[in-house]
Amino acid sequence: MAMDAALLAGRLTADELTAAAAAVQRWPGAPRAVRAAGLADGRAESPLETRGRLRMVGSGFAPTDLQVEIRAGGRLVAVVDAWFDDSAVAVEFDGRVKYSQPWRDRTPERVLWEEKRREDELRSLDIRVVRVADADLGARWPALERRLDGLLATPGPSRPRFTATRRAAGVQRTG
Repeated sequence: MAMDAALLAGRLTADELTAAAAAVQRWPGAPRAVRAAGLADGRAESPLETRGRLRMVGSGFAPTDLQVEIRAGGRLVAVVDAWFDDSAVAVEFDGRVKYSQPWRDRTPERVLWEEKRREDELRSLDIRVVRVADADLGARWPALERRLDGLLATPGPSRPRFTATRRAAGVQRTG
């Protein structure tokens, strides 16, 4: 988690992180550090996104990409947290803070309404949306894992009405 946050904040680059992990190869725990550095991604915009992504990877689900812009008709519809291109499945890591302490001077009601409308539009494009909350990463994970497995086994639309483009970097949220 701290590695993703450090990359997102620009405190170091992925190459610097990899070099630092490699430099301590003889220390206890070094193999885990090297593995963690290899999994770090500065596009993760929250600890929940990091934990969720790592839980998916640990279960054998490697998203095609993170922070993916979905566009239709030349317009940005959404930026999804994780994207599985072949099956057109978007994963949204949904923390409570988004609703209890919204940013950009929005009210919680406004955030909820915007999220609902955005998800409706994604679904109208034949994109399946999975929302993952913190509680889903614990005891509820097996049920979510089965759901993801089923969704990913089904191909996405043969002629998508959208484009999916990876963002190069995540966005740090500020008040």
